[in-house]
Amino acid sequence: MRKIAFLFLLLFLPFSAIANEPVMSLIVWAKDGTKVAYALCEKPKVTFTETDLVITTKGVEVNYALEDMARFTYESNNEANTIVNLQTNEFPFKLSEDTLLFPNLEANSTISIYSLNGMFVFSKTVCQGGEYASPLSNFATGVYIVKVNSLIYKIAVK
Repeated sequence: MRKIAFLFLLLFLPFSAIANEPVMSLIVWAKDGTKVAYALCEKPKVTFTETDLVITTKGVEVNYALEDMARFTYESNNEANTIVNLQTNEFPFKLSEDTLLFPNLEANSTISIYSLNGMFVFSKTVCQGGEYASPLSNFATGVYIVKVNSLIYKIAVK
């Protein structure tokens, strides 16, 4: 019986240790007090243009106007696993193979989608706040620029 309990303990301990490990995140702080976290396991790449801070992760690129940014830091956060708005603890969007889902848009938010060469593809102003889904099934395979109010994302449609 002791051997079984010991084996069970040996098998269980590594999983509990992994589950409790903190996740390191890159935190981008805006001057208005909002902040967004990028889990380091997503390997966020930080670059700058003349006017923007650019964060690139797996399939997503977000541009922040430097004039609106306060700083970026690295912190430990057990709940971070993707791009998350830490002020509201919500995802700005979720991307699946055929849908771009915005789970919590503010009323009168405008979503604009452009091809990588800047050609207009789609635009929608959401009158009521809440969830909005944009189907991607009619989009050709490629990279698109998604602008939601003042944030700009780059997505890949496969």
